[in-house]
Amino acid sequence: MTPAGEPSLLARLLGAMGSGAVHCPASLAQELDVSEAMVERMIQDLVRLGYLRSARPGGAGACGACPQNGSCGASRSGPRAWMLTDRGRRAGA
Repeated sequence: MTPAGEPSLLARLLGAMGSGAVHCPASLAQELDVSEAMVERMIQDLVRLGYLRSARPGGAGACGACPQNGSCGASRSGPRAWMLTDRGRRAGA
């Protein structure tokens, strides 16, 4: 349970993802003081609830310009990137 006045973990995750910085699950886990598995589950929940959606690169060279190039697993299992929906931006504000 979250103490009164403190945002929930999901709200903190939305805020971090809406900050404009690029994050990987490991950095988000460290920032939120939870496991990477927990971050992955929270992301799945936020996608299911309509706060995040999967983002796909805009073209063949899009990964080359990404700051996470080579570390996101795109070459192994496809891009793993999410972006806030309008609902997610409102909730993270």
